[in-house]
Amino acid sequence: MSRDQCDSVAVSVESLLTDAKRMQMQCRERSEQLSIAAAQLRTESAALREQCEATQLDMALIRRQLEELKDTKAAFEARERQARKLSKQL
Repeated sequence: MSRDQCDSVAVSVESLLTDAKRMQMQCRERSEQLSIAAAQLRTESAALREQCEATQLDMALIRRQLEELKDTKAAFEARERQARKLSKQL
């Protein structure tokens, strides 16, 4: 191999090493960014889970209250009917 060819190969290798170092640094930076984003997503996911659980509890309470209101309405309507019957009888 001639001197020029050796120099050319050396320059190419140095260029490749520089590119590899740059790419490695970019990968590290991107990895750090992704780790931060993953941590944020875990935090958001936990908060959303808590909100979902609270909402489910609220919905269960609302359903119970709705059933109680329906029962109260049915009892009131039954008493109304009974009062009308008694009123007619008098």
